[in-house]
Amino acid sequence: MINFCFGIHNHQPVGNFDAVIANAYKRCYLPFIRLLADFPAVKVTLHNTGVLWDWFGENYPEYFEYIEKLLALGQLELLGGGYYEPILPAIFDSHKKGQINKLSVYLKEKFSVTPRGMWMAERVWEPQLAGLLADCKMEYTILDDTHFRWAGLTERQLDGYFITEEQHKKLSLFPISKELRYAIPFKPVGEVIDIFKRIAERSPDKLAVYADDGEKFGIWPDTYHLCYEEKWLGKFFEELSKNAGWLRMAFFSEAIDEFEPNGRVYIPTSSYAEMGQWSLPPAGFIQFEELENWLKDNEMYKDFGYLVHGGFWRCFLTKYPEANNMHKKMYRVAVKIDSLKNRTTEKKQLAEAEDLLYQGQCNCPYWHGVFGGLYLNHLRYATYNRFIRAEAITDKLGALSKNGNIEVTDFDDDGHEEILVETKRLNAYFSPRRGGSLFELDLKSKGINLLDTMARRKEGYHHKLSVAKNTGYSSGKSIHDRVEVKEEGLEKYLVYDWHNRVSFIEHITTNDITLEQLAFNKYREMGDFIMEPFEYRVEKSHDRLTVALSREGHIYQPYGTHDFVVKKNFDIYVNRPIIKATYTMENQSDEDVNFAFGVELNWAMLTGDSPNRRYYIENVHLKDKHMRSIGE
Repeated sequence: MINFCFGIHNHQPVGNFDAVIANAYKRCYLPFIRLLADFPAVKVTLHNTGVLWDWFGENYPEYFEYIEKLLALGQLELLGGGYYEPILPAIFDSHKKGQINKLSVYLKEKFSVTPRGMWMAERVWEPQLAGLLADCKMEYTILDDTHFRWAGLTERQLDGYFITEEQHKKLSLFPISKELRYAIPFKPVGEVIDIFKRIAERSPDKLAVYADDGEKFGIWPDTYHLCYEEKWLGKFFEELSKNAGWLRMAFFSEAIDEFEPNGRVYIPTSSYAEMGQWSLPPAGFIQFEELENWLKDNEMYKDFGYLVHGGFWRCFLTKYPEANNMHKKMYRVAVKIDSLKNRTTEKKQLAEAEDLLYQGQCNCPYWHGVFGGLYLNHLRYATYNRFIRAEAITDKLGALSKNGNIEVTDFDDDGHEEILVETKRLNAYFSPRRGGSLFELDLKSKGINLLDTMARRKEGYHHKLSVAKNTGYSSGKSIHDRVEVKEEGLEKYLVYDWHNRVSFIEHITTNDITLEQLAFNKYREMGDFIMEPFEYRVEKSHDRLTVALSREGHIYQPYGTHDFVVKKNFDIYVNRPIIKATYTMENQSDEDVNFAFGVELNWAMLTGDSPNRRYYIENVHLKDKHMRSIGE
């Protein structure tokens, strides 16, 4: 006999399109819960994030009727977690507790349920979380078996649950079977049942644990056809029901109440194995893959594969400066909100700002794996939108002085100072260390960061594009093993930037350069001003804030090197959403210098095809004004 804990986690990012969520509801969330009601012997521990609970309530309130029915029938256990699905180690402790308590309160008020356990976003674990989760009245959470293998446990030892502690505060931990996670729903139902039989033989009366994304049952490629048209899920539920004599279903909370823990364990900083690979830089990503393949080719992976360990989630903040900037923006807004808690009587407005901050902590746009994540501009837009709106509330409550603020501080935690200019209309963030560039420009009235741009970077999976063909993989292939391209020859369009795509970047190049050469990085840069240090000076007057930047650099030409100075002055007006930029250049050499000078400005407008977002240059006729074009 074996006891089976079956967990489902459903989530959609803050800012995702309604049509996408509606499609997921119709093809995944609703059919799964409907089918579950037809099999009273099947028990599921369900986690919906607050994003989804809110969306269901606004769009499909009948979903709650199914939830209430299944709760009454004893088929459903509800999990808690961070309301907007944050990566818990990446946010302040007070916000960890706030996010967890918000979802617990919601479930209590909506369904009269007090969650005993919680879902960890992306199963990102750091040891200090145990005590904090216990403080939030959580008894357990669910992690991958990989976490436990990295703690030195063998596969046979994992058929159960464990106890960990932090400062004498205990938490139960359940290991998810990777074998089951990769088999469900991709392998035939009979083969999945065989896995349960093997677990029962090696660990009778113990636990088998599965917990993973609910989107695997209808939204992942080919899975709607597999689960509902070919009826994989119905067959699986039927087999679970027929084999209930030896394959007993149990909620996670029941397992804690009925079974002894396997022992005490201390889990290292970790997530699921794939996350470790994704967080590595491209070279490390490829080496990780090569090592895994070598172990598999030499039939050593089963015994030693668990020792292959990549990075961890925080590595994304190094890998992608854009993710780090967004993360540090969150910190900055959080500090402003916290600073007002004992200074303002406008508690309702401050609570609104804090909830917007919580929404911006949704993990999806901060990293990139098998799905778009950070590269999806509408998700980044939604995150910045929440932060800027929250910050605008703090402005009104006294965090911003009447004539604006200039602060010189290490915004991005890299050991170098940035210049942060804030008015009631705009935020303008400059990096003297990186070419005196402007890397964030928030238009507060619209809640948009106009510099929410991404550099084009090499990814570890790009080398696969040359061999990948859109052949329509069989439905039995896991999402982790699929490589598909949107169109033939896509690899020919891969272009990698050597600097961040920010604004007020000074190019000094040859006179015959074309826009196409600039776009595809096929030109010769003759100056040393891009991403190099600039000296700075800041001033504040009654109607404007001024940032003056200068660099004594060089122009490198075949016939010699020339000393050259670039000065740029920025006036940010207190009461108008205007930045005035003034350039001065000085050739300090004794010879004339022949070159083309250009200032690169990158803007984030979400779409390149919209007719109301276009290029305009005074007295210049453009053949193509769309932002996706180069104007020629």
